[in-house]
Amino acid sequence: MKHLAIIMDGNRRWAQENAFSVISGHDKGAQTLTKIGREVARLKIPFLTVFAFSSENWRRSKKEINALLGLMKRYLKQETVNLMSEGIRLKIIGDLSLFPRDLQTLFINAENLTKHNTNMTLTVAVNYGGLQDIVNAASNYEIKDIDLSSGEIINAFKSKLMTSFLPSVDMLIRTGKEKRISNFLIWDCAYAELYFSDSYWPDFGVDELHAAIKDWNSRVRRFGGSVNEKTMEISEATDAIIQERKKTVNER
Repeated sequence: MKHLAIIMDGNRRWAQENAFSVISGHDKGAQTLTKIGREVARLKIPFLTVFAFSSENWRRSKKEINALLGLMKRYLKQETVNLMSEGIRLKIIGDLSLFPRDLQTLFINAENLTKHNTNMTLTVAVNYGGLQDIVNAASNYEIKDIDLSSGEIINAFKSKLMTSFLPSVDMLIRTGKEKRISNFLIWDCAYAELYFSDSYWPDFGVDELHAAIKDWNSRVRRFGGSVNEKTMEISEATDAIIQERKKTVNER
């Protein structure tokens, strides 16, 4: 697996069902992101992309939005140092123009500080919408001497997307009991395997991450053709890492 994407859903419902404030739910969700991000890096999956704030989330209450913006600031200030020590590159995608100037500066600084890290690329989508990304790409695209029947146009159009630096998504995980992709990575998830979890994001742990990856490894991805032997080899290698990880934990 090269690219894992996650819709981190269920923070508010987790908070309500546990008699916590909504803000506590988002804070716990940020802690879960840190934990899962580190595990994905340990499993040597090179790309992790998460949905942190959609373009539709601006419809929420002003109080909740302000709390989310404050949480983003704290996360960037606290985690950038950890990302550097763990060799993780941070990328931010989405329309950043609506965010406060100081938060935009934190986004840029975190990206610049981590841009040479190579262990994993963590992409965080904020004020992002997959359909909007495609529309914006189309508005900036001109067809010039391209054979429309070839695959060339697909690669050329991909280069105009915010996700141009990312490979296609191999698996999309959504937590929170919902079963839809909610305008996330529409283009990149064209052939993604989907995994829906009944756990709310704050409760999503390393064991369930392993279960999702094991499930992905068990699937045969033909892409409309025959079995890709290289894909099977990568699946087996990832599964071996998980088993070794579990063995190490049990021996402690």
